[in-house]
This record gives sequence, structure tokens and C-alpha cells, in this order.
Amino acid sequence: MSKAKLFTSAVLSALLAYNVASATVNFNDVPEEEIARAVASVLKKNPQIAYDAVVEYHKMQKKNAVPEEKKLTPLEEKLAEVLKDNPALVMGAIQIYEQNKQQEELLAKAESYKVYVADINSDEIFAGNPNGKYVLAEFFDFACGYCKQMAPRIKKLIENNPDLKVVFKPVAFLSKSSEIAARASIAASKQGKFLDMYVKIMQEVRPNENSIEKIAKDLKLDMRRYKDDFSSKETTELLAKIRKTADNIKITSVPTLVLNGMPLYAVEEVQLQRAIDVLRNSK
Repeated sequence: MSKAKLFTSAVLSALLAYNVASATVNFNDVPEEEIARAVASVLKKNPQIAYDAVVEYHKMQKKNAVPEEKKLTPLEEKLAEVLKDNPALVMGAIQIYEQNKQQEELLAKAESYKVYVADINSDEIFAGNPNGKYVLAEFFDFACGYCKQMAPRIKKLIENNPDLKVVFKPVAFLSKSSEIAARASIAASKQGKFLDMYVKIMQEVRPNENSIEKIAKDLKLDMRRYKDDFSSKETTELLAKIRKTADNIKITSVPTLVLNGMPLYAVEEVQLQRAIDVLRNSK
């Protein structure tokens, strides 16, 4: 069965359901442009029609299924021609469907974040204004390449926004070095050097315990205190708390950014700054 026939069947049902067309109409006399507009209207209101048709088509392909061919009615023939000549109708509907789903997921995520906003914004590790009106939380992993790219952007945001507090949540689940780096950053934070440690570790291609300890020495940390804090029960409990918060809000990828309790789908510096500006100007 061709994609056109599969889509035709799905779209036909919707057309009839919405009284956009009826089986008694002689479609031979209806210009293709008018049918295309009718199909576009139906798919715009019900984009899942196209999505479900594509899913069904791929299921059949995967199973190598060959459904029984049937003779198309004049209406189905006409619709098949419209879809064949206007594939963008289906692709556009799928894009609308995916955008709608993303919006629904975003709203659902925002609701779940409200429950845990105190944990998200807890500032055991932070940089910037301690009383910042705007709180940006970053869940990250020191072994994550995208997180490494984010570090200088975060630093610049702090420099450019005196009313911003950034709270850091190292989740440490990608590699053994992730936890070593997370512990080191927490130890550095105890001596007021978190941001410096964070940026320096992120500049390392493959940080390890020796290279991280060298960074600590270069930052002139009190090494005895650093090692105590690195291995302390308090540090272990903080990492567990961060991981629990990440699990509660179902973080599946890093970096994940949350601005004043709202999930933030932005990674470029200009996007991040714009999000802060929009929030600031909305007050």
C-alpha cells in the first residue's frame, strides 16, 4: 500500500467526519486547489491524523506487511492525487502535531517542576547574586560535551546580569570522573572558588583526579580542607540530594536549565539572555 493510499484513507475519514466533503459529491468537478485547501484545513485542526497515518505505514513496512489492495472510490482517487501533488500538507500537519506535543510536554513539565521548585532552587552551590531576583538552575555533568560548551555562557550570564543567581546541580551519572569532578567542585565551593573550578574542569577534555587536584592547587585552595570536603559525608549527601531532585523532575539529558522554576529550552547565550530579559520585562 502506498503512502498516498494510506494517507488518503485517514484523511478521508476526517473529511467526512467534519462534513468538509461527502460521498455524494462529484469530485471530478471540484478543482484540486479547493480539495487541497479542505484537506489542509482538516489536517490543521487534527494534525494527529497525519501522524497516525505515518506511524501505521511504518509499522506495516517493519512487518513487511502487504495489505489487500482495494479499488479506490472517486473521492479517494481524487484525494490520493491531491496528497501526491501536495506532500507538504502531510509534513506540515506532522510538524504541527509535534509542536503541539512538545507544548503539552512543556506545560506538564512546568507543573511537575512547581512541586519541587524549592529543591531545584536550593543554593548549596551557587554563583552570582546571593539574593538574585532571577534564579537559573543548571543540572549538568562534568563529562558532558554540551555542558562544557555551556560553562562559558553561564559565566558570561553571571557577569552580565547582576540580579541573577545561578545554582549548580552536578548530577554525576555519565562516568566515574563525573563524580570526582562534582566532589571537587563542591569542595572548591566551600572556599568560595566554585565558579573558577567549574570553568577550569569544563576546559579539560578528559578530567581525572590528578588533573582536577592540580586545578585545586593552581586556585590556591587549602588542600587539607579541600581533601576533607572532597570525601566528606556532607558532600556525599548533597550529591544524593541533587540526584534525587533530578529523578523527581525526570531529567533525562544534560544540560537541563530551569529559570525561576520554569523549564528553559535554550542553549545559546543570546537565547539564555533573551529568556532572562523577557522575565525581567514582564514584571
